[in-house]
Amino acid sequence: MTHKMTRDKGNKSSRGDKGNRAPLLIEIGAEELPPRMLSQMARVFADELTRGLSEAGMVEQSAPPKYKWFATPRRLAALIDNVAARQSPRIVERRGPSLQAAFKNDRPTAAAEGFAKSCSVAVAKLERLETAQGAWLVHRQKVSGVALGEVLGECLVQVIRRLPIAKRMRWGAHEVEFARPVHWLVALHGKKIVKLKLLGLSSGRITYGHRFHAGGKLSLAHADDYEKLLEQKGHVIADFARRRAMIEKQLARLAAQNHAQVADDAKLLEQVTAMVESPHAVLGEFDRRFLALPDEVPVSCMSAHQKYFHLRDSSGKLLPAFITIANIKSKSPARIRQGNERVLRARLADAEFFWHNDLKTPLDARIESLKGVLFHQKLGSVYDKVMRIAHSAHMIAEKLGIDAGQVSRAMKLCKADLVTDMVGEFPELQGVMGRHYALAAGEDKDIADAIAQHYQPRFAGDDLPCGAIGQILAIADRIDSLLGIFAAGEMPSGDKDPFALRRAAFGVLRILIEKQLDLDLRELLQVGCESYRRTPDLAPDAAMPTADTCAQVLAFVRERIKAYYQPLGYSLVEINAVLATEPTHPLDFDRRLKALVQFFTDHPQAS
Repeated sequence: MTHKMTRDKGNKSSRGDKGNRAPLLIEIGAEELPPRMLSQMARVFADELTRGLSEAGMVEQSAPPKYKWFATPRRLAALIDNVAARQSPRIVERRGPSLQAAFKNDRPTAAAEGFAKSCSVAVAKLERLETAQGAWLVHRQKVSGVALGEVLGECLVQVIRRLPIAKRMRWGAHEVEFARPVHWLVALHGKKIVKLKLLGLSSGRITYGHRFHAGGKLSLAHADDYEKLLEQKGHVIADFARRRAMIEKQLARLAAQNHAQVADDAKLLEQVTAMVESPHAVLGEFDRRFLALPDEVPVSCMSAHQKYFHLRDSSGKLLPAFITIANIKSKSPARIRQGNERVLRARLADAEFFWHNDLKTPLDARIESLKGVLFHQKLGSVYDKVMRIAHSAHMIAEKLGIDAGQVSRAMKLCKADLVTDMVGEFPELQGVMGRHYALAAGEDKDIADAIAQHYQPRFAGDDLPCGAIGQILAIADRIDSLLGIFAAGEMPSGDKDPFALRRAAFGVLRILIEKQLDLDLRELLQVGCESYRRTPDLAPDAAMPTADTCAQVLAFVRERIKAYYQPLGYSLVEINAVLATEPTHPLDFDRRLKALVQFFTDHPQAS
């Protein structure tokens, strides 16, 4: 948890220079950092740095350490309160052999002498340590503390290694790596520079403000001056949360002035906050003719591609207007507005062309084209995948008593929009455009809805498919991916999961449990394996799921059960008790777990 620092204004001691303790500021200045991960990187940076200094005894342990993180496109920074300039002297205790092994006939054994020699003392100088488990020789030595700079350098190296950076890069002739090339490094302990070398740079007190509004260097007299100096002289709002709140306020004000409502998009707001240092909202407009496109198209053009906030009226209807957040305060805001309008107009015109061109070819005429789209080099094309999951979905539909004909039709069409111009340009609209194209071709609404819904859930907390056909397609699609990728030997490892198989397994569980589908996972996997065996024209070296693959995937999906139920308040003991029965029906597992909890609620003496 991050604790915000508070100090009394006007009190000289509030600047924290008490004895050898003072606030510590670390700032890494770089070229524009990846916006998607910026806030997480900054949080981890401050959390890990504070933890490392606490473990080294540089931060008082009597209370939770107070610290604050900062993040802008060009910097990560942490300000930690009450950091010592030097470690306090401490006693280092080293345990040796047990007394039983250390002495024989009251004479030191080779074990005792070897331990004493390694401690550079005589055996007689060693002390005894008595515990409930026995007695040991022990050597205690008073060690003087090292300076902050020595601790901080190694600590920062470890912190940087732990940062959630997807791809690290090198620059120039340097061997060091970071998310982007690093240009400056600040390390201030109160008023004093902490001398260290990191990422190919030497630390100092020089920071930099806004790239356009603040020219030249900014010298920090004290660590506590950081946020105020950057805002007043550097035209930079370093506090991420404050910058986000400013953007929200500007969005609300502009929208209200134009009798509109801003889209509630927390993910976009987070990204835009990470892309600016000095936010200034600008209202723009686009041609009303583009409102004839499906809503998702202009919304995707604005939010996903241009990072604009779209507007709706009080009834929820999309308006031909947007708000962009500029990183500069321009003397001619009209020029910023016109520039953004021009860029959006071109993108919308492209989308309009794709829409009308795609409508000329119905989805069912595109299915053959999927043979040219590779799903996986060992698993064939997307066409092969569609044929496999069409068979699996048909079997699942019969099991649930759903119209298998509709399911098969939806399954054959569900990936066809991948070869449309629109999805080629806007891949985030796959499924969504498939639904619109299916409706335009006169397909049944349930089939069209299933094409869009079978991608759900796309992320944690996302909606589930609400229609039975979409639920069946979603399960069959994910089971096929799990079996195939496991058979290809590319199962998740550590924090690496390039095919999002954990999310796929979690999605299967959510659909089966929350939509009350009484299906057996083992049977689903067996049907999936049979679908692979029925796939024609697979390459000779194609991966083919086996009984062992089914067992691996079943264990993998079962493991996700813990991640599903623990956030709901169920204990690991309760979950493991039911997992011990090796369940294969997630819905049955759900019922057993709830029955177990209810039993112990009704009979507390039995727990």
